Amino acid sequence: MDAKSFDIESLTPELQHRVNCFEANKTAYVDLQSELVEVTQENQRLLQKAAELEGQANRTDASWKRLAGMGGIDQAKVNEEIERAEKLRKEAKAMRATVEARASLEKSLILQLAEARNKFGNEHNSLNNAYWQAQLASMLARDGLREELMQIFALSRALSIRDLEVNDGLLRNCNGSREREEKKNELVWRAFGKEFEKLFGGAEKVAPPPALVTVPGSLSKEVAVNSPAALHKLKTLSAKP
Repeated sequence: MDAKSFDIESLTPELQHRVNCFEANKTAYVDLQSELVEVTQENQRLLQKAAELEGQANRTDASWKRLAGMGGIDQAKVNEEIERAEKLRKEAKAMRATVEARASLEKSLILQLAEARNKFGNEHNSLNNAYWQAQLASMLARDGLREELMQIFALSRALSIRDLEVNDGLLRNCNGSREREEKKNELVWRAFGKEFEKLFGGAEKVAPPPALVTVPGSLSKEVAVNSPAALHKLKTLSAKP
């Protein structure tokens, strides 16, 4: 669930502020992604065009060499084809030089995205954890819930203890009354948990809690950095010519 799909006013003022900052940074991050896509696509277009021009130059070379090998040479036509091939190669070279000159821009964008995403990951988890904690506390504080759960627990505990009294095989290896009570308490809570496992019927395995904030998917050219050391290494590499 995205932050826009629920009432942000229901959050605490602190959480509202953090969400607004996160969404602003997210917008800036997505803008950087768009810029990187544009740079990458333009570089690919230039390289493709350069390759096409070089192909035309090669075909032009073949053309004037064929003309030169024929009787009654039209030198003007041969010179025209040679000049055309040279011009095509010059244009292709200029395009490749442009792509090389733009390499620093691409590296800069990749570094900015890595820094932004690294910060995103930490804040993303922190915000969702704070939201889930607040939601959990609110649900547990709902009127009547504690009493209802206590009744369910009392019934489950009574049944568990009755089973242990009938068959104490699970307690037989306990050393002393203290260890026996600790083991009994562990088994009581385990049985209580199993009641909820039966109630959920496995649905809990495919029902993640709604997220307060989400992180956009990364681009293929982005570099994932999961630690300060990894980010420092990327900065060092980006600084190299």
